[in-house]
Amino acid sequence: MKTIKGNLILKEDTTFNEDLKVEGNILGENNIRFNIDAKNIDAWNINAWNINAWNIDARNIDAENINAKNIDAKNIDAWNIDAENINAENIDAENINAENIDAWDIICEKRIKKTKHNKTICRILIQNKNNIEKGEKLTG
Repeated sequence: MKTIKGNLILKEDTTFNEDLKVEGNILGENNIRFNIDAKNIDAWNINAWNINAWNIDARNIDAENINAKNIDAKNIDAWNIDAENINAENIDAENINAENIDAWDIICEKRIKKTKHNKTICRILIQNKNNIEKGEKLTG
């Protein structure tokens, strides 16, 4: 795992052939966005055009933290997500604000569509996750 203390400032499209941990933000130099590829990304906030990673774990993913045209990942775990398109195996987020979402499972507090024509395609969509009572089902 490559660990960077402080912010990672990208000057060009960047690929890491290992896990990446940034103890700060991932930003583009002079507010120019670049592409970033890594096996797993763990950062506070990310601002990039395209993010390709097996897992993305970030404190915030929204227009100010991750502002991406496309997010393509196996798993996204974040408090807030704001993106044009999301293609993921599983999404677990507090809030999702996106144009279109195509995912296997979506678990969130609320899904905000930017327009009434936006699509959410998934096998399972669970909203109001904080109000769900957990229990056991007895089969017999």
